[in-house]
This record gives sequence, C-alpha cells and structure tokens, in this order.
Amino acid sequence: MAHRRLVIRERITAIIGSAILFALVALSYWYSIQTQIAGLKYVPSEMSPDFLAHRVSLTDFTPDGTPKLLAYADRMQHFSDERVRAERIQVISLDPNSAPAFAQADEGWSDDGLETVDLSGNVLVHRGEYQGDAPMTFTTERLTGWLDTQRFKTDAPARITRGEDETSAQGGLLYDNVTRALELQGGVQSVFHPQSLRKGDAAREAAEQAAAESAQPSEAAAATSEETARTK
Repeated sequence: MAHRRLVIRERITAIIGSAILFALVALSYWYSIQTQIAGLKYVPSEMSPDFLAHRVSLTDFTPDGTPKLLAYADRMQHFSDERVRAERIQVISLDPNSAPAFAQADEGWSDDGLETVDLSGNVLVHRGEYQGDAPMTFTTERLTGWLDTQRFKTDAPARITRGEDETSAQGGLLYDNVTRALELQGGVQSVFHPQSLRKGDAAREAAEQAAAESAQPSEAAAATSEETARTK
C-alpha cells in the first residue's frame, strides 16, 4: 500500500514538473515572438499606395493668395516615393495673365507635387477665346504638362481645331498657353475654311476701323487748337 502511494506521488510530481517545463517553454517562445514583432519595421511597397482619396479637388494659389490653378480627379492615389496617380483628371487654369484653358485625361501621373503631370488616355486641351484669338482644342493620347509655366508637349499624333480650321500633326506638338505659341512637328496637314479666313479679315478690318476712330478725336482736337492759335 505504501509502495503504491509512493508510485502515485512520483507520477504526480513528474506530471507537475512536465507542466511547469512546458509552461516555461511556451512563455519563452511567446516572449521571443513578441520581441521579433517589436523589432519589425514597415517597409512600404512602391506598388502599393499609402493614401487613397475619391472625388478630389485641389487649388493652387499665388504668393498673394489668388487662385491660379484648379485640379479635379475622381480618384487619387499617393505612393511612398511621392508619386501621385489620378483617374479622370481635369486641370483648369485661372491665371489672369494667360488665356483661359483646361486639360483633361483618363489618367495622370506626377512625381513633383503636380508641377509636372503626364496625362494619358483621351487627352484634351482647350483654350478659350482670348484677345481676338479663336478658341482652340487639341486632342492626343499622351501629353506632358508643366502646369506652373502652362506648357504642354507630346510626341504622339495630335489633332488641333482652331475655330473652324483643322490641323493634324503626326509628330506631336509643343504649346505655350502664356504666349499662345503652337509648334507642330512632323506630318502636318491643315484644312482652312474660307469662312474662317473671312472672319479673320473682318476682325482685322474692325480692329483697324476702331483704331482709326479712336485717332479721329485727337486729330479734331489738334485742328481746333491750331485754329484757336491762329485766331489769337
């Protein structure tokens, strides 16, 4: 009987020792895992955005607080390397010192805070009527825009509509919205409508007539002064 009790006691002691040993092993493993997790550092992927927004509206201001640029996008993604991707993007110029213009595309990429933007997919740039120049629109499949200087360039085929005249350039174009200078490159073909030419001639004649009329009061005043001087 005493021997049996001794055997049972030894078994219980062995079980308790095994349990304590198992608990120590489990605790050591848990502590090791927690130490490794604490030492982990997040390494962002260049292919995965760290910021996502829908129906975005951005405004750029001049140093005196005047709005000069508006940008809209249905969806915008920001990546850890400072790249920005925008879907269905539209950029509108509000600069009073240049012609009113806007650009839009299916997709836009920028890596310098939207100072430069690469547009692709159904790209359209439109310049409104300005200082007697007819409205102008050109379309292409890809385009680089320097928004601070309002310059646009593409080496893809482009189609330009200015008033009722149409032009295509297979080698692309370079457009400056401040100076309104358009440079076409490679394989240029144009179709000019006589009606638009007549409108241009009429506009020039109207400008010349307005200048002549504005000069007439000065001539009349000069004649009056001369006649008064003779009377005296």
